[in-house]
Amino acid sequence: MILGMLQLTHNATTLLFGVYLSAAFLGIVMKRSNILRLLGFSCATGLLYLGVFLTLGEAMTRELYPLIVHLPLILLLVLYYKYRPLVAAISVLTAYLCCQISNWVGIAFLTLTHEQWCYYAIRIVVTVMVFLFLLLHVSDATARLLEKSTESLAILGIIPFVYYIFDYATNVYTSLLYSGSKVVVEFLGFVLCTTYLLFLFLYFKQYEEQQETLHQNQLMELMRDQSQKDLVTLHQAQQSVSIMRHDMRHFLLAISSMIENDKKEDALNYIHELVSTSDQMAIQKYCTNELVNTVLSAQDDLLKKQDIRLEHTIQIPNTLPLSDVDVTAILSNGLENAMHAVSKLPIEQRIITLHMRMHDEKLLISIKNPCATLPEIKDGMPQSKKLGHGFGTKSIRYIAEKAGGNCQFTVDGNYFVLRVIV
Repeated sequence: MILGMLQLTHNATTLLFGVYLSAAFLGIVMKRSNILRLLGFSCATGLLYLGVFLTLGEAMTRELYPLIVHLPLILLLVLYYKYRPLVAAISVLTAYLCCQISNWVGIAFLTLTHEQWCYYAIRIVVTVMVFLFLLLHVSDATARLLEKSTESLAILGIIPFVYYIFDYATNVYTSLLYSGSKVVVEFLGFVLCTTYLLFLFLYFKQYEEQQETLHQNQLMELMRDQSQKDLVTLHQAQQSVSIMRHDMRHFLLAISSMIENDKKEDALNYIHELVSTSDQMAIQKYCTNELVNTVLSAQDDLLKKQDIRLEHTIQIPNTLPLSDVDVTAILSNGLENAMHAVSKLPIEQRIITLHMRMHDEKLLISIKNPCATLPEIKDGMPQSKKLGHGFGTKSIRYIAEKAGGNCQFTVDGNYFVLRVIV
């Protein structure tokens, strides 16, 4: 009688352990409504289990346990709580794996005492202790882990999945685990070793990818910082132009004085120096936005040196929905890439087309240029075959996504097209 009560209590605590821990691993808050809902599910599942047990016997019930408990629990987590099937499955398999702690401790005491009641009693106590520990100290971390990408979830689910298959294949559906065969006994070590190595391979592969992404983002931030420095330089040049205009009267008086003192050569040199300086700092007017005028003027000298014609249609207000630094970075990188591409073409084909306008409070930027060799577009990004190249396009995408917009790199006939919406 006592043994039967202990066995029944053990089965109930194990069922509740699996149900509530699977939910906790997903981050389901243990408030009153969820506790009652999970308790109702556990009672319904327990009654189903009892019905199958009384009808088909203990052995068949163990074999059907995944269909009686695990599958309905996964369906509950997917259909009612709206978790992804993979996430729900991993949480259930992980909870199943955690059951093996009490199982091993119970078997250890059974081996020492040879008393079946001791096995069930120890398992009940250990199950409750492990549940409280995992609920208080592990479930939050597990919930955060299960929010990661599918690749990360595949890594996390390897060990519980492999153990689940192994346990049912060698312990439930067959008795191979206790057959005494050396091949079967050593197979568990083989499976764990293989699984661990696969875990390491996938984990570090993903870790390297994450580190590469982090490195790329750091480079993007460095390029953005450089754009900020360039913007400061451009503003300083703009201020210098204003100062030159303000001091123009003094310059003319100095030239007049040189001419009056018959220093014509000094006057000519002075004029040439002023012209050269003013050309370097001159701000061309492309639109009503002073920042865009400043950025494009900074590129004007490079365009002229390479005989590149810039065709532009710019209809934007003075205030843009993007920081000055980010506007500078997008335009500078986009035009620099376009200039690099068209510089390899005959002079008559060296044309870059720039369009900028506002639509629904979004800034639209389009840069289009012909190419001698069209780039390959992979995963939405142009691929550069030269080492150290390609950071300009990555910087543009980084800035666009960071600002809540997006960018597109496409090939249209013989033209490469960049479109940015922010």
